[in-house]
Amino acid sequence: MKLLIILLMLTSIVVNGMTSYHLFRASSYDLSSLLIIASYLSIVLAIFVVTMRKPKAAINK
Repeated sequence: MKLLIILLMLTSIVVNGMTSYHLFRASSYDLSSLLIIASYLSIVLAIFVVTMRKPKAAINK
């Protein structure tokens, strides 16, 4: 499941980045900045998913 989320996030980053670049070249700055923010959030979420671990069960004695 973690691998699927990572692949989706990487795909999202690439698609958002390329679309943002094309919109910036076409002088559509509002949509371009929105996609840059979405790409940044995708990077943050991908890092969070990769570094997240399940908590170990506490051993009660």
